[in-house]
Amino acid sequence: MADRPIGGRGTARWVRSLRPRKPPVDPWHALGHFWEEERVGGAGTLSVLTVLLAGAECLFTCVFCDLWRRTLDGPTPLGALPGQLDEVIRLAGPVPDGAGIKLYNASNFFDPRAVPPADDPAVALAVAPFRRVTVECHPRFVGARCVEFARRLAGRLEVAIGLETVHPTALPRLNKSMRLADFDRAAGFLREAGIALRAFVLLAPPFVPATEAVDWAVRSVGHAIERGAAHVSLIPVRGGNGALEALARNGEFVSPTLGQLEDALDRSVDLGPAVVTADLWDAHALPACAECRNPRLARLRRINLTGRREPRASCRSCSPE
Repeated sequence: MADRPIGGRGTARWVRSLRPRKPPVDPWHALGHFWEEERVGGAGTLSVLTVLLAGAECLFTCVFCDLWRRTLDGPTPLGALPGQLDEVIRLAGPVPDGAGIKLYNASNFFDPRAVPPADDPAVALAVAPFRRVTVECHPRFVGARCVEFARRLAGRLEVAIGLETVHPTALPRLNKSMRLADFDRAAGFLREAGIALRAFVLLAPPFVPATEAVDWAVRSVGHAIERGAAHVSLIPVRGGNGALEALARNGEFVSPTLGQLEDALDRSVDLGPAVVTADLWDAHALPACAECRNPRLARLRRINLTGRREPRASCRSCSPE
């Protein structure tokens, strides 16, 4: 097969052909969990329990995705997710007043293959102690089930959707099976239903020229905010799935740098009323000067929590990436 996507179903086959083998996943135990502090509107923060749930692989085969690595090949078994949540919440300890929880299943929460609808009542009961419940979902699965699940919750539902990029030629080539109009429709649906919207924006996705990566990320953040996103997370694209490496050989993907992430956050952090943060998962691996990497990452963590820009860390031994 050619060393590049060929479109449609051929793209999915091409992406999957380049993936390394997946390790086995136990659907009866969550992949992990951790507490974190997250900024909310204004200057306050919220304690959030992030739960990495084990479940079915996403139906879509995006060329940039690395979340498929720890997913099931088949459907998520009935009862598995409530069991995982009960175990995690017990292990996580006392729930602080007003805390939130993120249910990240590396797929689409309202896809019945990933989250059996019959499990919705038990999931809602398990997360009753939390003021805010965040789930991730492709816009094509945002609909009536989403509203019904929100009604079951003791807290407020927030749906996180990957906008990825508003670049007009890159977005269709990501194999996400999503148009910009799909994101806009889902955002409008959530707004009408009184459900909060969170958006994910990619920094330097494939097919966006490296010299334009920051500009398009900032434009994408602005679009998400205009459509009502209360929180936008800037995610630097991470390699390692095989497809990105092949695209890099063709000159169609260039890994983002720490400097670009700094630029994107600095230009986005005070856009409108939304909270804009940089996703720092594996950010230590971004190309950067070894001398000043840690102070720069620490600066980004502080901005994530305060929403206030700070002067850049100075370093006499490095040059801009």
